[in-house]
Amino acid sequence: MNKTVLLILVLFFQFVNINAQSSKESSQSINKKKVKPQAHKDIDTLIKGLRDRYYAKDFVKTIDDANAIIKQAVASEYSTGEYTVSSILGNTFMQLKDTISAIKIIKDQLEQAEVRKDSANFLGASIDLANIYFYQGENDKAISSFKSVIPYAKKSKDTIRLFILNCNISELYLDKKSEANAVYYLSETEKYIEGLKAAHYHAGYQLNAGRLLYLQNKPKEAIEHLKKAIEISKPINYTEVLIKGSKYHALASADLGEFEEAYKLQQQVDFYNEKKYNKDKINAVETVTAKFNIKQYKQDIKRKELENRLIEQEAKRNENRLIGVSVGSSGLLLLLLSLLYSYYKRKKLLNDLKEENVKYLVAKEKSEELANAKSLFFSNISHELRTPLYGIIGLSSILMDDKALDKHKEDVKSLKFSADYLLSLINDVLQISKLDSKQENSLNKVAFNLKELVFGIMKSFEFLKVQNMNTFNVKISEDIPSILIGDDVKLSQILINVIGNACKFTENGTIVLDVEAVLIENERVNLNFKIKDSGIGIAKNKQQIIFDEFAQVKNEGGEYQGTGLGLPIVRKLLEIHKSEINLISEEGKGTEISFEIAYDIAKESYEVEQDIKLESKISINNKTILVVDDNRINRIVTRKMLEKYKANPLVAEGGIEAIKLVKEKAVDLILMDINMPGMDGLEATEAIRTFNKNVPIIALTAVEIEEMRESIQNSTICDIIIKPYDEVVFVETILKHI
Repeated sequence: MNKTVLLILVLFFQFVNINAQSSKESSQSINKKKVKPQAHKDIDTLIKGLRDRYYAKDFVKTIDDANAIIKQAVASEYSTGEYTVSSILGNTFMQLKDTISAIKIIKDQLEQAEVRKDSANFLGASIDLANIYFYQGENDKAISSFKSVIPYAKKSKDTIRLFILNCNISELYLDKKSEANAVYYLSETEKYIEGLKAAHYHAGYQLNAGRLLYLQNKPKEAIEHLKKAIEISKPINYTEVLIKGSKYHALASADLGEFEEAYKLQQQVDFYNEKKYNKDKINAVETVTAKFNIKQYKQDIKRKELENRLIEQEAKRNENRLIGVSVGSSGLLLLLLSLLYSYYKRKKLLNDLKEENVKYLVAKEKSEELANAKSLFFSNISHELRTPLYGIIGLSSILMDDKALDKHKEDVKSLKFSADYLLSLINDVLQISKLDSKQENSLNKVAFNLKELVFGIMKSFEFLKVQNMNTFNVKISEDIPSILIGDDVKLSQILINVIGNACKFTENGTIVLDVEAVLIENERVNLNFKIKDSGIGIAKNKQQIIFDEFAQVKNEGGEYQGTGLGLPIVRKLLEIHKSEINLISEEGKGTEISFEIAYDIAKESYEVEQDIKLESKISINNKTILVVDDNRINRIVTRKMLEKYKANPLVAEGGIEAIKLVKEKAVDLILMDINMPGMDGLEATEAIRTFNKNVPIIALTAVEIEEMRESIQNSTICDIIIKPYDEVVFVETILKHI
C-alpha cells in the first residue's frame, strides 16, 4: 500500500500537539477547581508512559492500560485526556492491522467532540480518521476527510496542521495524476512553508513541487526542486523522500536524454530501498514479538475462562445441596437459620460470579479482536516471506542445471531443500492460523486425478528419501476411479504432513502408502488411506499429545524434530472432511496412520477431454512471454526460468509499463504479479483487456491462493501460479494456456 512520506510526521504531530493542548487545558482550569488540575496532571503522567509502551510495540499492555486511563479521564471530566488516550488506542489497532476497531474508536471521539463542541479534539480526531483511510489505501475517503478538517485548522490558525493537510492532499492528487487539484493545494502549502523550521516539512514540499513539474512535462524545473528535496533529506536520513526524490530525478534526467545521470540516480534508489528494506525488516521482527505477546495474553484469558466455569459449577452444586438440606431439615430451626445464612452467602457468590462473567465476555471480545489481528498478520507476513523465498528457490533451481557448477551440485541441492523446508514451515504456520480462526472450514469441489496427485507428492520427497536412505512403496487399488471430485488441495496437505513425518522419523527403512476403496456406490467412493513406516515409533504416553499444537517427538539421537504443527493440521483438516485420524504405533517398531475420506466420482467424459487437451500441448519455444513484477530479483528468476525453456521473455516493472509493451509488441502470454505499487495486477489486466481480449494472462503471485481465488475468478485472468512454484507446474500451466 502506497503511503505519503508525511504520514509519520502527521502521527507524531498529533501526539505532540495533544500534549500541548493538555497542558493548556490544565492551566486554564486551575482557577475553576483545585481538585481537577492535579488529577489531570496524574493522567498526563500515565499518558506519557502509555505512549512509551506504544512506541515500544508493547501492544497488549497499551490496550489494557488505555482502557483504564480512559475511565479515569471520564471520571475527572478530562476530555482532552480521554481523546489523547483514544487516539493512541486507535493507532495501536491500526498498527495491528485492525482498522475496523481503529475507525470505531476515532468515530466515537468525533461524536463526543461534536456533542461537547470541542473544536480542538474534533480537529485531531478528524485527522486521525483521515490517516486511517490513508493507511487503508482509500485515497478518496482520505482526501475528503483531510479537506473537511481544513476550515477548523484555519479557524484555530494552526499553521503546522494547515501545511501538513494541504501537503498530504496535494501528494494524494499527484498519485492520482490530477494535475489541476495538485496545483491548487501545492500553492496552499507554499503559503505556510516559510514559517516552518522542521527539515522534514521542507523536504516534503520540494518533493511535491518537483513531482508536479515532472507531471507538467517540465523536467528541468522539476530537477531543481527534486535536488533540493534530496539535499535536505540526506543529513536527516529521510529515506522515503530520498527514494521518491531520486526516482523522479532519474525519470526527469532520462526525459532530457541524460541517461548516465539517470542510471546513477536509479542506483541510489536501489541503495535507499535496501536501507528501507532493512529498517522494515527490524520493524517486522518487533511486530512479530508483539503478536506473540498477544497470543500469550489470549491463552491467559482462556485459563481464566476455565477457572470461572469451574467456580460457577461448584457454586451451582452447592446451591442445589442447600435447597435439599433446607427442605429435609424444616423442623430444626437452628439448622434452618444456619442453612439460610449459607444460602445467602452463596447467592452473593453467584452475583459476584455473574459480574466476573461480564468481565469475561469483554475479555472474550478483546481476544477475538486479537485473534483477527493475528490472522491478518500471518496472511501479510506469509506474502512478505514467500517473495524472497521465490528468489532463493528459483535461483537454486536454475543453478542446479548449470553444468559449470557441477562440483557444487550437492551444495545447491541442499540449499534448495533448505528453502523448500522453510517454505513448508511458513505454510504450516499460516495453515494452523487459518484453521484456528475458522477462516478455512469448507471444502472445494474440483476434479483431480488421484494417481497423479499421489505420485506427485511422493516425488516431492525424493531428496528426503535419498538423505535418510528410505524406500517408498505406493499401492493404489485398481478399482478406484481415475478422476475424482473433491478438495485436492486439502488432501495434498494431509498426505504431505503425514508422509513428511514418516520420512523424518525413519532411516534405512520402508514407507508404505496404501489407498483402498472401502465402498463404491451412488457415484461416490469411500477411500481408506494408510501410511505405514518402520521408523522410531511413538511411546504410548505420547500418542495423544502429538495431536496438540507444538508437541514434538524425539528421534533416536534424543533430539526433537519438527515444529509440532503437522499432525494438528491433519486432524483439523480431517474434521472438515467429517473424518478422523487413526494411529497405531509401538516404540522402536514404526507407526501406522490411517483415515477415510469420501469423494464423488467424475464422469468418464472428463478423462477423454483431459487426454485430448494434453495431446494438443505445444512447446513454449520462441514464444514471447511478458513478465510483470515490481521486484527485481523475481523478474530475474522468472526471466531465467523462461530462457531455460527457450522462450523470449520481456520484462516490465509495473502495470503501466506492461500496458505500453503489450500495445507496442506481439505477446503470446503475460505472467502478471498482483500486489504492485501504483497500478496492481488486477487493474493492469482490465486495462489490457480494453484493447487485447485474447492474450492469456496468468497471475504469478506470492499471496495465499485461498485469498486470491475470488478476486481472480471475478477478473479476466486465466489462471494462478503461486510463488514459490514447482518448475514442472510452472511450465505446464503456461503450456495449458499458450
